[in-house]
Amino acid sequence: MRIIRNVHVRRLDASVERVRPWIEACWSGGDRDCFPRDVIPTFRQNPPGTDPGALIPGVTVLGHGPFRFRLREWDGRAWRAGFAGTLVGWHGFDLEPDGSDGPHGETCRLTHTVEIESTLSARVRWLAIAPIHDWAVEALFDRLEQALATGVVPGRSARPMSRVVAFAMR
Repeated sequence: MRIIRNVHVRRLDASVERVRPWIEACWSGGDRDCFPRDVIPTFRQNPPGTDPGALIPGVTVLGHGPFRFRLREWDGRAWRAGFAGTLVGWHGFDLEPDGSDGPHGETCRLTHTVEIESTLSARVRWLAIAPIHDWAVEALFDRLEQALATGVVPGRSARPMSRVVAFAMR
């Protein structure tokens, strides 16, 4: 089976330890959620009686817009969530020290990857959502950089949308 693979990488002027809590807050809907939720609403669901903010592999369901994912793993370095619905695959983050020092100390590399089984219907769906996905990941990275610099996630996503993304969002 062929795979659709999409990768975004950003070097951050922060250690893995400083970035980790911001990744954990994504899809929480809280004030530390770096996903561009001012444009695409996010959610996280856990069973009743469970901490709503917890990340529990195999249990936590999270998502944005019409997309739902079930958390597969989070070990502080690798975060994986499988698609729930018609697409088969996963998306996730990898946090790695990059061995460099920036103006504020250690730096790290944050990688976001999507892998989807490449059926005909998946390829057609991916063509429709890829520009939105790419914008959302880069906007998340921008918001994360701002949060690392200031301690606060910006209220609005500053990354401009191309006409293609704006049209697809409609």
